[in-house]
Amino acid sequence: MVLRFIARHEKFKDSLFSLDKINTIDWPDDEDLFGFIWCGVISKFCITFDLSYKLAKDILVEYHGITNFAKGSPREILKESYQANIINDEKWLTMLKNRNAIVHEYKDLASVDEWCEIITKEYIPLFKKLLAYSQSIVSDNSKEETIS
Repeated sequence: MVLRFIARHEKFKDSLFSLDKINTIDWPDDEDLFGFIWCGVISKFCITFDLSYKLAKDILVEYHGITNFAKGSPREILKESYQANIINDEKWLTMLKNRNAIVHEYKDLASVDEWCEIITKEYIPLFKKLLAYSQSIVSDNSKEETIS
């Protein structure tokens, strides 16, 4: 098993676990502290997204043998991942668009409440499906290594 894949899988899992705590945040009344925490949530979302498409790329290359895409392009990686049934929802491209708007255009796409809802109701479940897919590969390879 490729060690980079396992490391990326673990980093993605840890990042998702941290992001999934978004609903437990006790949002402060202090505007400065609120803004600081909100920036942390957005940063954790972006990190989790970046790890997710890189994990999908590792799966494409290492376990599906698919290399006919622009390796640095998240859009191409997501499209190939969809074709290979690694991900199964076109909302991933919307997630990429929203992530790019935050990171590259510095746009506030919605209010905090709207963003929290989008992240918790739409994006975290997609991340969890990818994690389950990745975990199945890790588990399958662990069984093979035990047998060998």
